[in-house]
Amino acid sequence: MKRILIPTDFSELSEYARGLALKMAKATSASIHVIHVIPLPSHILLTKEGELFEDGEMDTHVPRQKKAEAEAKIANWIPEEIGATTCVCYGHVNEETVRYADRYSIDMIVMGTHGASGMKELISGSHAEYVAMHVAMPVLTLKCERDSLEMKSIVLAGSFTQDDIPHCEAVLELQKAFDSKLHLLRVNTSGNFLPDHEAISHMKAFAQKHALSNVEYAVYSDHSLEDGIIQYAAHNDIDMIAIGSMQRTGLSKFIHGCVSADLVNHVFKPLLTFRLKDK
Repeated sequence: MKRILIPTDFSELSEYARGLALKMAKATSASIHVIHVIPLPSHILLTKEGELFEDGEMDTHVPRQKKAEAEAKIANWIPEEIGATTCVCYGHVNEETVRYADRYSIDMIVMGTHGASGMKELISGSHAEYVAMHVAMPVLTLKCERDSLEMKSIVLAGSFTQDDIPHCEAVLELQKAFDSKLHLLRVNTSGNFLPDHEAISHMKAFAQKHALSNVEYAVYSDHSLEDGIIQYAAHNDIDMIAIGSMQRTGLSKFIHGCVSADLVNHVFKPLLTFRLKDK
């Protein structure tokens, strides 16, 4: 883990993300990147380089002023001794965050999120959900201050029907960096059941393949995967939840559902999502 990105709007939620990102950067020796995106009204255009298109007819004074103010804020937002790479740009926060992460080979994105519920969730979800569903790298989301988090326990949820989980390297790196106990969790539901001994056998194969230590195996039953993960985390004093995502979007998500997206919007533990398949 070499590069961690924090999207910020300078809100309290962004400050929560900053605190946890700095803790992780210190533990993993990663560098910090920070991006702030200034949205534009539809009538203001950008050049190919991402600068304001000046044709003498559109008043660009307000967005230029907002950019100058943001550049002053972002310069002091991360302690000087950290030496963060910062970016203030125009555009849509979701699209620019994804674009920046790809361009600079970011290894993890850390975001605060309000989440979403009801009709808002069905229509647009949350910024964090969008980013988590569209990037190749893991995304860590949180809803409250976690500066004092000790990261003693991490739960990695999955079916474990194979002896590997694609793209889960970040979870294993964090476990090693913080010397955490790693809980491997399978949630049994009425529609997806596996006997305990079979589930644990798969988990042990996974642990053996990755030469894991300080591991606990758990099989938990609940009405849904989301409920099972949340209940297990609450009852076992878990500090962070990690789960792979199939990155379903649009109609596919509406039809099939996506547990990781539901968790991004609803869970209050720090949540690390990572993709399970190559795009």
